[in-house]
Amino acid sequence: MALLSIIVMVGGIIAFLTFGFTRAACVGVTRRLQPKDISTGYLVINGRAYNLDSSAHPGAAGIDAGTNILYPPVNAGGKDATFLFQNVNGNCKGLIKPKQSNIDNLKIPHDNDELAWYMPCKLFDLDGSTSPNFTYDYYYGYACHTSSSARDAFYSLDVSGDVYYKWDDISNSSRNLLVYNGYVLDMDLLDWIDKDEIEYPELFDQLKNDKAMHGHDISVLLTSPHEKQVANCLAETIKVGVIDVDTIGCIASDIVLYISYVFVLSIVFVKFFVACYFKWVIAPKQGASTTALRDMAARDKNIDKWSDDPKSTAPLTTVPEKRRANFHNSKHARTQSRYFGAKNRQSKNPEIFQELQDYSTTDYKPKYITMTTEAYMIANSQTNKRATKTLTRNSMFAGGANDLDNPFGDGNMNSNALTSTNSMKTLASDLIHSDAIPQPPVDWEPYGYPLVHTMCLVTCYSEDEAGIRTTLDSIATTDYPNSHKLIVIICDGMITGSGNDKSTPDVCLGLMTDFLVPKEEVQPYSYVSVAQGAKRHNMAKVYAGFYKYNDETVPIEKQQKIPVITIVKCGTPAELTTSKPGNRGKRDSQIILMSFLQKITFNDRMTELEFEMLKSIWSITGLMAQNYETLLMVDADTLVYPDCLTHMVAEFVKHPDIMGLCGETKISNKAQSWVTAIQVFEYYISHHLAKSFESVFGSVTCLPGCFSMYRIKTPKDLNVWVPIVSNADIVAKYSENVLDSLHKKNLLLLGEDRYLSSLICSR
Repeated sequence: MALLSIIVMVGGIIAFLTFGFTRAACVGVTRRLQPKDISTGYLVINGRAYNLDSSAHPGAAGIDAGTNILYPPVNAGGKDATFLFQNVNGNCKGLIKPKQSNIDNLKIPHDNDELAWYMPCKLFDLDGSTSPNFTYDYYYGYACHTSSSARDAFYSLDVSGDVYYKWDDISNSSRNLLVYNGYVLDMDLLDWIDKDEIEYPELFDQLKNDKAMHGHDISVLLTSPHEKQVANCLAETIKVGVIDVDTIGCIASDIVLYISYVFVLSIVFVKFFVACYFKWVIAPKQGASTTALRDMAARDKNIDKWSDDPKSTAPLTTVPEKRRANFHNSKHARTQSRYFGAKNRQSKNPEIFQELQDYSTTDYKPKYITMTTEAYMIANSQTNKRATKTLTRNSMFAGGANDLDNPFGDGNMNSNALTSTNSMKTLASDLIHSDAIPQPPVDWEPYGYPLVHTMCLVTCYSEDEAGIRTTLDSIATTDYPNSHKLIVIICDGMITGSGNDKSTPDVCLGLMTDFLVPKEEVQPYSYVSVAQGAKRHNMAKVYAGFYKYNDETVPIEKQQKIPVITIVKCGTPAELTTSKPGNRGKRDSQIILMSFLQKITFNDRMTELEFEMLKSIWSITGLMAQNYETLLMVDADTLVYPDCLTHMVAEFVKHPDIMGLCGETKISNKAQSWVTAIQVFEYYISHHLAKSFESVFGSVTCLPGCFSMYRIKTPKDLNVWVPIVSNADIVAKYSENVLDSLHKKNLLLLGEDRYLSSLICSR
């Protein structure tokens, strides 16, 4: 609740700054118009513009009733009518008064010092070009609007806005303009006063004739009471507009606006330039080898073509005949070695890895620490006398489960010492499948770095066979050696997708062959899921075998033999009649594997399901699960580029501090709908701007679940490993099943990928 309150409060503040701050701070400001914006639909009076486009004037001399004075015959549109509605006997009382020497001949109606008008009631142009005219058309005082009815009609008009002038208009103008308290005064309008009938203060002419004051603000010069009265009188009579100024509130609003604008733009530009730095400087050095920018651009074009047509443009590697999916070993695994070390590489089925004949582990000096190179370094160390249990299969065929030969040709090691992290017990060698893939020598580095064993997790829900096969084909045909990759498929319940004639588990099992145990004989095992209530108990089956290609989708010469583990969440007997037995969500599928890796890493007690997973991995690979260091996670509707594993694993090997990474995600059906077209832009910006920026600082906040790789454990030093995805704390937090708040539901139901990334970054 506290977090929601903070979110609401912050959102409210941002909404107020965006929509309400200007209205709250910049108050009392009316619309303003420049003189050049005054059209014939407006009439200006005392510096204010009135829209009289639809007005009608009552009948008067020379004007028919209902006439719009803006147009013929009056033609007042776009002109200044200040003299038609003069402010008299206000601030000017006692300053502008009848001329006493001509009081007997005075034509202007007056009462002592009060006058009916000061200037002839004439229209004049806004640019001040109209010359004074003291004649009247019909009678003396025509159009002066001195009656109370005329005044009331004027006061009832709605002001459209103030006429404003900029300082450049005032200072560079040929007109005699001054500024007082924000009002613009046209001193040349004083020429319209008939000096034969009216007298005014001498200060009027001083201000008018002093050229040093033209175009300046005289507010601070007029300080005495008399001077202020004079200035206020001028503002009532010859004001033509206001100066272009803002209130304190409006200035504050503008400052906040510009600060926000600069802040947002700075973030955008900083992210853009940092992303460019990543693209041009960091990215070429990533992966298996350094790449020139030109070559990167060409590769990007090839990937774009591949994303549009994966089947025809995928650069798949041709597989040697003895390593293809349809090759079956004629000898049983228990009678021959599957590991080719320095001494036995020639003698144990040499035809499978004939391309490795030039490799020798005798003088090999590993540059990076992996599970395999660490075992080699410890086994060949002259000072380390501790025994090292082999991580490979050659000794497992020669002895029992606890009597392992040295895989690197050194037979002088004590095989009973099990004190190091590399000393691991194994299962019985007779469990190993006869077609288990042999391991190459430790010094075989086809891409310039030691190979590490990788699990490829594919989570399935309701996808069809074509979608799942496409994903598995792309993973199986990656150019990363098949001896170092294992596909793990987890089916989230007994689900039959829309339009499918088979359930998802049946589809996945149909993509496997050479089962370790006939699929009809596989037994379900219980495990604790991440659900609540009765669904906390779930059951799953573990199937082990090899990937079954379709010759129509992948040519025979491109088919690698790939071991596959399929875990089917079948549900308890009580839920077999429900619509989705066994379904617990993608996060539950991930937890099954992560919890298993945690037990393996910490040598904890396993459930029956986890032990069955361990036994299945051992049986189809000849490797204990401890050997696997990286975990690729993809969705069942994702295709991966053939060299993705090679480059992603390279980064993990070369940089032990990397805990997770992701590749770029593209849309293959970008033209299918407007939604997919939007996703193209969204994915591109997300990867090339957001994630590239974060990657420079080593903290990508969200690795997408559709295509990411995590490190299971990382080497800190020789014989020292730190768990990452297999970390007990991460597994415990990620397996939270009590979702009693909206925040937890957002984390674990909608944004589990970001949550997992955050958990890993927090370690």
